Amino acid sequence: MANDNKENKYELMVIIDSGIGQAAVTKRLESIKKQIAKHGEVFFEDIWGEKDLAYKMKKVTKGHYAVFGMYFEPSELVEFETSLRLEPEVIRHMIVKLPLKYNPMTLEELKQSHETEAEEKEKKAA
Repeated sequence: MANDNKENKYELMVIIDSGIGQAAVTKRLESIKKQIAKHGEVFFEDIWGEKDLAYKMKKVTKGHYAVFGMYFEPSELVEFETSLRLEPEVIRHMIVKLPLKYNPMTLEELKQSHETEAEEKEKKAA
């Protein structure tokens, strides 16, 4: 059921244990997207891939990062967060409410934007 109220805009960042294998990680991410679709709608997805963790969490040093932008019914958030918390493969997750006018960027787009800004500053300084 898609959420017709586009004012409930959230972002989910999730870190999945890379030790379970790429196929299992992909399956887990698809499962998370299906959970979101039950109560809302995914409008943005950015899969960062495997990265080193800043510190060991749950005895794991590498995680598979993913970011999802979603429209979600606020009354369903607690249940959704609880299900994420109970998943053994999910190392960490975080859900934040987004401003209505926020337009998400992929990690790659953000890097390119910063590089362009740095180049423009260099040109102005020269």
